[in-house]
Formats: sequence, C-alpha cells, structure tokens
Amino acid sequence: MGGGHVSRPDFGMAQPDPAHPLTEFYLLVQQALDKAGCFALPALYASLQAPARRIYPEEAREYLRLAPQAGEGFVRLQAAVQMQVLYSSLQVAADGAPAALLLTEECTRSVTALQLLPPFVWEDPLPPLPDVPAALTLQLTVQDVEAIDTDSAALGRRLVGSPAGKCWLTHPKAETFLAERVALLQRVYRR
Repeated sequence: MGGGHVSRPDFGMAQPDPAHPLTEFYLLVQQALDKAGCFALPALYASLQAPARRIYPEEAREYLRLAPQAGEGFVRLQAAVQMQVLYSSLQVAADGAPAALLLTEECTRSVTALQLLPPFVWEDPLPPLPDVPAALTLQLTVQDVEAIDTDSAALGRRLVGSPAGKCWLTHPKAETFLAERVALLQRVYRR
C-alpha cells in the first residue's frame, strides 16, 4: 500500500443514512483522516474503585473507571499519542445509522473504534460498538455543529488532530490493569 492511508468501503454492508445527524460528522472525520494520516489519541488513566469487600472478576468491570486525564487514585496507562492510521472504515447499523469509525493502525494493524457523541440530548440509543479491543468516544459540541457549516476543513483537522473531547471506553492496557488489580484484591482477601 505504499505508506499512504486509504479508506476502504464496506461493500455489501448497509450504507450510511445521509439524513442521520451524525453521518456528516463521521464522513468529515474520515475525510480529515485521509488527509492527515494520523489520529490524536487521548491519554489513558485508569482506577479501580472497588468497595471494601471482596469483588469477583465478573463484577470488577463495574468498578473500573477510565479517564483522559489524571485524577485522584488514577494511574496513567498511556500518554496521549498520534496513531498512524493505515485505513478507516465506517461501520453502520442495518438502518444506516453510523455506529463507529474503525481506525486500523499502520504498524500493528490493531483496530480502534471511534464513536461520535452528539452535542444534544439523544432519545434513541446509539448503535452498539463493533467488537474491537479498543474503543473511544469523541464528544461533539454545539460549536462543532456550527463549524461544520462555516469551516468544515478546520473542524475536521481539529477533531482528528486534537485529543480534546475524546475518552477511552475500552483498551487492552485497561484490561491488563483490571486483571492485575483483581488478582491483587483476591490475594488480599484470602488472608
């Protein structure tokens, strides 16, 4: 593929509904990715805020907290980085609602799902995220809604090039952190 970044359409899959309010934003992010070739990932901080009792591995995820910045009791698992994107693909639900933009990293070919969150109250549930090891959200603002009509190129560059408004939902490093903390808690409660 010669070092460039290419968007690959999902042939045979549902097409994005142009009337869906988030479709325009997903397509804008995808176009900005085509030009930039990289995507700003936020830092990853994690905390396990378990109750003062024994917790079991199957319930531990309820107590895991992820954040893009440091907070009391949080451990940094990854600094903010620029991911080199090999290609991206827009995943849509059967009704055409965009679910996520899948970003495939250039060297590792690992996949990260990006879900855009609307800047206003949303009554319908967002489509479920594809099953991938890493996923994050990008919170759109009212200013983004205005900017898409006035300066969409600058908005696309900002959404792709800045970690602002992005937050991890899942990440392999968070899963490792969770497993280590649960193992530690199990040793403590065995005594």
